[in-house]
Amino acid sequence: MVFNRIAAPTDGTEASLRGLEIAIQMVARDGAELLVITAVAMPDWLARQKVEQGAMEVYIEDAARKSLQAALDLLRQEGVGAEVKVVVGPAPESILAEIDARGADLVIMGRRSRDEPKDLVLGSVSDRVARRVKVPILLVP
Repeated sequence: MVFNRIAAPTDGTEASLRGLEIAIQMVARDGAELLVITAVAMPDWLARQKVEQGAMEVYIEDAARKSLQAALDLLRQEGVGAEVKVVVGPAPESILAEIDARGADLVIMGRRSRDEPKDLVLGSVSDRVARRVKVPILLVP
């Protein structure tokens, strides 16, 4: 099966970069478009405060830069172009909305082990996306 638009959510972790590596291989093989998504959640303390719009934009840009730097380095190293999208909000919901909005027909995500207690209850971002996504998903260990 050949896919036209592959979405690869990333947060800069090793697990998400493993997913991006597989996505890059598939894009190169099939000539598909690559959509790299990173989600920036606004901390509750920042959302509750009355801060200037500029301060929020600086926070979002800084968080996105940190999440995307390793992914952008990998894309550059492999010579693969991608559409890069930063979404603001809770990661699973924001990623799912972007997948739908951009018409991705495959999602490739790295999956990390459940080391944090909250992941045991809620599941990781990749688990929550996998349960609700409407297109095929490949979870890379």
